[in-house]
Order: sequence, then C-alpha cells, then structure tokens
Amino acid sequence: MKGLILNQYYSVEKSIWWYSLIGFVAAMVLIFFENPVMQRAAGFLPLFLLATAALEVVRHEAISGWNKYVLTLPVKRIRVVQSHYLFFLILTIVGVLISIVAYMIAQFVFGLSPSAGYINSLLNIMGISFTMGFVVYPLTYILGTEKAETVTLVGAGVGIGVFFLSAFIFDFIPIEIQGLNSDQLFSLSFMIINFVLFIISYIVSIQVYKRKEF
Repeated sequence: MKGLILNQYYSVEKSIWWYSLIGFVAAMVLIFFENPVMQRAAGFLPLFLLATAALEVVRHEAISGWNKYVLTLPVKRIRVVQSHYLFFLILTIVGVLISIVAYMIAQFVFGLSPSAGYINSLLNIMGISFTMGFVVYPLTYILGTEKAETVTLVGAGVGIGVFFLSAFIFDFIPIEIQGLNSDQLFSLSFMIINFVLFIISYIVSIQVYKRKEF
C-alpha cells in the first residue's frame, strides 16, 4: 500500500507542490480583502486544487501504462482501489490544512478576522470534492483510465452542479438544529452526505475493478 501511494505521489509531485503554493498564496490574498465572498473563495481554492491533483493520478497512470503494469505485480486489486481513495483523502486533508494555516496566519499575524462563511466554505468544498471522488473513480474504472481526463471534468461539473442543486432544495426544507444557523447546517449536512456517498462509491469501485478486464 505504501508503495502504491508513493508511486501516486511521485506521478503528480510537481502538481501537488505548485497547487499547494498557489492555493496558500491565493488564500492569503483573498482573506486580506476581508470580503465574505472572497473569504469563501479563500477556503475553497486550496482544497479544490489539491483534490484535482489527486484525480490527476489516474490520467498519469493511463499515459504511463502503470494501470496495466501494476496488475502484474503481487498486489491485490482491492489494494489498488484503496490506494486511490486513500491518496484522495490525504490530499483533501492537506488542502484543508493549508486553508486553516492561511486562516490562522491572517488572524494572529495580520489581525484580520475571516468571516464565519470561511468555515462553511471549507465544508462545502469538502462536500464538492467528495462528490467529484465518488463520480470520478467508479466511472474511470468502468470506462477506462484513457478517458480519465474527460471523466474528471465531468466529475467537477457534477460536484458543482450537485452543490447548487442541494442548496436550492435545502431552502425548501424546514429543518432547524439549535446552535447552528441555516448556512452551517447546510454545509455540514452537504459534507457528511457526500462523504457517505464517497464511501459507498469506494465499495462499488472495488467490485467494478475486481471484474474489470484489461
């Protein structure tokens, strides 16, 4: 498992470092404006970029032929799927940490106060990222890694579309929880539901990958 994850890391190493740097700098700049919309974007950007880097792996595997070579190694197919999902989760966490560090620097060094929407934005983009993950991986295993780039674009579109559709539907659902306003409740619910779907897609992906012929 460690070898599989390291291979994925080295295949997109440059993207990870560049996206991390761009995400951090952009987040700091956007927070500095102390505008709620820009601060939401500050929470959104680092995580989105790192999630995109994780999804780049399947495209690189198709180009290099690794997706076929790995099956000749003494590695179970379930481990290949696990490594993809685990790597995605790792980079998602890294994106969250970059956003949190930017928030802490802005608050304690520059005396800025990011808006409450900053945390909601983090939860929202985590939900969108999980949506991308549960769409991209199963479809890639079904359609083939050669179509990974197209599938990734579809996954991003679905993630954003599901977010806006969910927000629209949520406005018509009269749910209240003490201690949470409507924005917080939606963001938390959206993230949790899509994480559950992400886990379900992992189970589906294992079954698809086991039966796939290369």
